[in-house]
Amino acid sequence: MAKQATIEDQFHAIEEAVAALEGGELPLEEALKRYETGLKAVRAAKTQLDAYQARLEELKGGPEG
Repeated sequence: MAKQATIEDQFHAIEEAVAALEGGELPLEEALKRYETGLKAVRAAKTQLDAYQARLEELKGGPEG
């Protein structure tokens, strides 16, 4: 079974994608692949952050605290 990427792994993937795209040296096909990789990492990170937020709310005793 593959290990799930950590939030730090997701942030690193996003940073790499942004840096590659900002460089402006990639052929279009490679730029699209990097964009897609970065977008997937953003979505995965958001999912993880939402789960962390829900867990914190649970630990606090709900949305009202």
